[in-house]
Amino acid sequence: MVIGAALAARAAGRGYRQVAAALRRAPDTVRGWLRRFAVRVEAVRAVFTEWCGRLDPDPVLPDPAGTAWADALAAIDAAARAVHDRFGAVGADRVGGGSAVVVVPVWEVAVAVSAGRLLAPGWPSSRV
Repeated sequence: MVIGAALAARAAGRGYRQVAAALRRAPDTVRGWLRRFAVRVEAVRAVFTEWCGRLDPDPVLPDPAGTAWADALAAIDAAARAVHDRFGAVGADRVGGGSAVVVVPVWEVAVAVSAGRLLAPGWPSSRV
């Protein structure tokens, strides 16, 4: 997902102009994504860390990553690992029979946990 790539690039120390150019998006758009995430970075870390515990009775929580941004992204990644560890690969039926193994991508887990509201005003609420 493009927004996820932008957040990861910012956590790695890139500025919004560099990120926008790499993703071929308008700088103002990318700056908006990054600003919205910056306001809630600690809350995002807390929500995804909580989901790790909900999904795994003995979760492997990430070590501090050095910055609030990196910590939040590490928590998102840990929640995605917990989904995979709990449910394994997801089977998807193929057209014509048979099944394919599908691993749920990290940013799809982020979308599911946030109900598609990761950057939306009011998320996360106090009752996530």
